[in-house]
Amino acid sequence: MRAMRNLVAHEYDRVNLSTIWRTIHDDLPPLIPLLQQVLDMQGEG
Repeated sequence: MRAMRNLVAHEYDRVNLSTIWRTIHDDLPPLIPLLQQVLDMQGEG
């Protein structure tokens, strides 16, 4: 994730849009439940 952020932020002329789309479509959805758990735990504290 950090590497992609750095690429998009600093080397945007080298960004491959199909790679960005694949990341959004394939890699981010599995993170949603994990992120929701973190948010839920933050609300408890």
